[in-house]
Amino acid sequence: MTTLLRFFGLVPTADERELLKHLRKKESSSMRVVGRGTLTMSAKEARSTKKSKAFIAKMDELIG
Repeated sequence: MTTLLRFFGLVPTADERELLKHLRKKESSSMRVVGRGTLTMSAKEARSTKKSKAFIAKMDELIG
């Protein structure tokens, strides 16, 4: 039965399972899964992450 489900792509691969495990620990409360492989997140929350703040600061240095 599992082989048949795997054939039709209904069983997640090892990589997909690892990604799902990571997403369950999500940092963002606005992050939503829209479809297979598609995530959405509010722009305001995306700009408030440490990584994006560091990127914005670096771009400010380069530009200005």
